[in-house]
Amino acid sequence: MNDYLGLSRRDVGAGLAIAGAAYVAAALFALFNLLSGSVSGGSPISTLGLIVTPVVALAVATVVWRVTMPAEPNPRYGAIAGAVSGGVTVLIFTALIGITAALIGSPPGPPPDRTVSEAIEFVAFIVGFGLLFTLPLIAPIAAFVGYGYERYLARRQN
Repeated sequence: MNDYLGLSRRDVGAGLAIAGAAYVAAALFALFNLLSGSVSGGSPISTLGLIVTPVVALAVATVVWRVTMPAEPNPRYGAIAGAVSGGVTVLIFTALIGITAALIGSPPGPPPDRTVSEAIEFVAFIVGFGLLFTLPLIAPIAAFVGYGYERYLARRQN
């Protein structure tokens, strides 16, 4: 798999590490929402979070590592790349939540009568709310995972 489609094991490994952290974070958010009673257990948003978040994180982190990382492992760059990966993952995921919520609507059935501009405003509100409340939690976790992954590679190389 080394250099398959231009990807190295390091890029994919970073993607897998960040995806694992994203899955744990999504599961913790779903558990918190379930215990607080704000989201029912079978909510499509909770299911979307548990299924889509790791896939998005895997793709984003793999691309970020491929594009931004130097040839030699560097833990500081790993922390920055991890935080960027976490931020972009949150941005993409909250956009997906907003689009899903705009299409499904509050009551089950066809979406309510909305204009396109109202739907875009709704999605923007969801993205802003998601970035405001989840990014401060996700970015440090992703930065820590990125730092740890690059530190592991640096120590293994020496």
